[in-house]
Amino acid sequence: MQTYKAIIAYDGTDFLGYQIQASGRTVQGAIEQALQKILKVPVRITGAGRTDAGVHATGQVIAFKAGWNHTPTKLQKALNANLPPDIIVTALTTAYHNFHPRFDARSRQYRYTILNQPLPDVLRRRYTLHVSQPLDVDRMQQAANILLGTHDFAAFGSPPQGNNSIRTVTRAEWLSNGSELTFFIAANAFLYRMVRRIVGTLLLVGEGKMDIDDMKQVLQAKNRANAGAPVSPCGLCLTNVTY
Repeated sequence: MQTYKAIIAYDGTDFLGYQIQASGRTVQGAIEQALQKILKVPVRITGAGRTDAGVHATGQVIAFKAGWNHTPTKLQKALNANLPPDIIVTALTTAYHNFHPRFDARSRQYRYTILNQPLPDVLRRRYTLHVSQPLDVDRMQQAANILLGTHDFAAFGSPPQGNNSIRTVTRAEWLSNGSELTFFIAANAFLYRMVRRIVGTLLLVGEGKMDIDDMKQVLQAKNRANAGAPVSPCGLCLTNVTY
């Protein structure tokens, strides 16, 4: 049995999330069904992150073990031929025997995309959050800078396991391209809904409903009631995992 590592991209709109569930369509379930069809045996995959319902990915990493007598390139082609159109394998290689995409990861990066203009764009509604009120991106960036470094991020999410909510954020950057605003955030790991709550809080700063220094107070208070509400999953995308 060989261990394989694959990078996958998916449109999360019509999935109940990455992780397999008792019922409902999931990314993990769709990939495992394709692998079973190809290999004729059940195959369990592991992923670098368990994205929520509606969240997208261009750089999700998965791993699985399989008895495959052909090249990884042929396995990649076979997978893409059997996967639904909203999932694609962009790279597939062999990996060392004990490779684990989640526990071996050193950092992960997400982006959140906002369309800041008076009217929504119907062709981008699946991948952007529409905000009609003008946003002060400079203020949002100043507030985002407070997140850099190692902190207890309990105000923005809950640990997927255990009770450790300390994380190290290495990038928190807003980029503007016309009416499209993109927030990039990278960290060693993330809490449940952490990125969406951070963006929701930064939007309050951008709208003038919260001061820049309030971000520091929210962070230090470690109370989710003080943070902004989590924004819609449609603008969130897992873009990269480094090892």
